[in-house]
Amino acid sequence: MKIIKLFSSLLIVGLLLGGCGGNDSAEEVKEVTPDKEESTSGAGDEKTNDENTKKLTAGVEDTTGSLEELSMTLTNTPDDAKKLNEQGSKIEEKWDQIEKQVEDNFPDDYENIEKSLYPLIEEAKKDTPDAENLKNLTDDTMNKMNEFHEKVKNQ
Repeated sequence: MKIIKLFSSLLIVGLLLGGCGGNDSAEEVKEVTPDKEESTSGAGDEKTNDENTKKLTAGVEDTTGSLEELSMTLTNTPDDAKKLNEQGSKIEEKWDQIEKQVEDNFPDDYENIEKSLYPLIEEAKKDTPDAENLKNLTDDTMNKMNEFHEKVKNQ
């Protein structure tokens, strides 16, 4: 009988201690799990940021390339209104692809670039664009885009 009481007492104490230890472990697991998720999502954010930077850099390069094409046309055939119109539309299309990202992440640069970019696009879309005005706007916008490109690359 003494053995049964001793065994029962040990069993009860063991269960109580086991139960207490189980609760601590469960809380530790709950506390550790969010940290792991945060570090994982942090790594995902870095990857997303890298991808966004690459997309932005590529978009800036595309827009700058379109500006260079317009500049060449202004040098070679400044009276070709149809070609100037097409290139103005192409510049607008390329800028539209990155505009929201630039506006959200670089509001000062966005405002600076658009001060010359929108007048350039408007001038290029006219039936008879003013080549001299367009050349000045193109040069100004290209300088701003090149500065912005360097800024994005160096992030």
